Parts: sequence; structure tokens; C-alpha cells
Amino acid sequence: MTVLRVVTALALAALLLVSLVPVFGPWPGDMIAPFRVQLALVAVVGLVVATALRDWRVVGLAVVAVAANLLPMALRIMDRPVLPETAPGQAISLVFANVLCDSSEYDRVVTLVRAQDSDIFAAVETTADWVAQLEELKDQYPYRFAPTTLDVFGVALYAKRPFSASLDHVGRRRLPLLRADFGDMIVYVAHPMPPATQRLTADNREYIEVLARQVGEETRPVVIAGDLNTTLWSSNIDPLLRQSMQWPANSGMAYTWPAARPWMAIQIDQVLTLGMKAGRYETLGDVGSDHYPVRAELVM
Repeated sequence: MTVLRVVTALALAALLLVSLVPVFGPWPGDMIAPFRVQLALVAVVGLVVATALRDWRVVGLAVVAVAANLLPMALRIMDRPVLPETAPGQAISLVFANVLCDSSEYDRVVTLVRAQDSDIFAAVETTADWVAQLEELKDQYPYRFAPTTLDVFGVALYAKRPFSASLDHVGRRRLPLLRADFGDMIVYVAHPMPPATQRLTADNREYIEVLARQVGEETRPVVIAGDLNTTLWSSNIDPLLRQSMQWPANSGMAYTWPAARPWMAIQIDQVLTLGMKAGRYETLGDVGSDHYPVRAELVM
């Protein structure tokens, strides 16, 4: 029993230290904060074990570890604007997918997009091969902007109604940010770098800051669709939260990545809005990517 107490106490202390890392900055905090739900669940297991051992000092440590994860989650959930699911107005449907540049499951993506029949389909990691294969959708989406020169950083937009599009190249890596003007609304398709190192975390932050700044200058309703490589719990999403971006109902804690590894499940594929009346978010089925596609039903 004594050994189990020591092991439990050490494990909980390590868990607490890891849980506090995001408090001190984006790196490596933004690699840890996305997994707050998992950390909280592990802390709860530790609390159960400590309670069974009747060691109240270890119980106290477990309670602190649980709180270190649940408290920042609760504060962020309460702080973000969430759209109602429905409202009267102009309905707009959007499907977004990170198709995975290395995947050749073209037919699965095309089949899903056709079945969803959304007003807009946005995609990232659209290499030249992906753009060529997605041409099969031209009868369903006569209007499209899909550059073939961006390789693994490809961004693309397909729509049933006309729009004008432009690309901004952001940061030291010149990552593309697509802006589409539909007249009555603006749609951004975004894909910053993942925060895998200190430098990449800074790149991710810079890209999201540029995106937030551009959104703040818009005078019409805005939709952001993208693999932002950041979650509701991450500090790098703060610039968008400061713009009061709206979260469609059911988003924030959905499972979009990594496909087929639910123990790591987080939502980094986001649809955020500004100036919308209602919105509902859902995750779609496996299309051979490491991300699940998502769908948003919005109302202007």
C-alpha cells in the first residue's frame, strides 16, 4: 500500500506540473492545453485511487490536479459566445475538410461532399493532385478557387454561387490565407502551422493574429473555416476570442483529430463566425484523412 501511495502521489504531482505548463506561455503550453479533457480524466482516476487508499494528502493533490484542468476549461466555456442552433433568416451550409496531402482517398471525399450537398465546400492540404480530383465536383460547385501551386499548404473553396477570392501569404513561411467575398458575407479558409516547436508555435500565433486582425476590419458577416491547429483551450486562439468570434452550437469539444485515435481526441478543425444569428456544428465520417470533416449550418 505504501508503494502504491508513493507512486500515486508522484504521478499526480507530475500530472499537476504538466497541467500548469500552459499558464506560463504558448510554448510548450499549446501542445499540452488541447488535451485538458484527457488530463482531467487521468486526474479523476488518480482521485479515485487516492480515495480508495484513504490518504487525504494524496486526495488533496488529486483534487488540485483535477481543478487545474477543469477550471481553465470552465472559464473558457463561459467566456466564449455560442450561437443558438436555429433562428429565422438566410440559411448557409458549409463543409470543411483537411483532406490530408498524402492521402489518395479522392473518391471518399468526393462522395461525402456530394452527399452533404452544402452551399460551400472548403478544404486544406489540397495539392495539385487533390485539386485535379476535386474537379469532379464542378457540376455541383460551378464556382471555385483552388490554386495548384501551394502543394501541402493548399487551400481551396467550392461554392454554388459566385464569389471573388484572394490569397494573403502570412508570416515567415508565407502560408496562404484564403479570403472569399460572397457579397453578403466573407469566408476565410485558414491553415496555420501546428505548435510542435517554439518557432512553430510563434508561427501559429502570428497567422491567427493576422487572421483576427483581418476579421476585425470586415464590415459584413464572417465565417472562418479551417484546421487552425489550435483548440478552445489553447492560448493561441486568444486573438480570435478577442474579436468575439461566435462558436456554432456543439463545437469546441468535438472530435476532429486524430482520426481513429479517440484517446487523443481534440477539436482543431474550426468553424467560427461573426455576425451570424445561429449555427450548428457536427463532425462527419472518416474519409481517409487524419482529420474528420465537419459541417456547419449557419443563419445570417
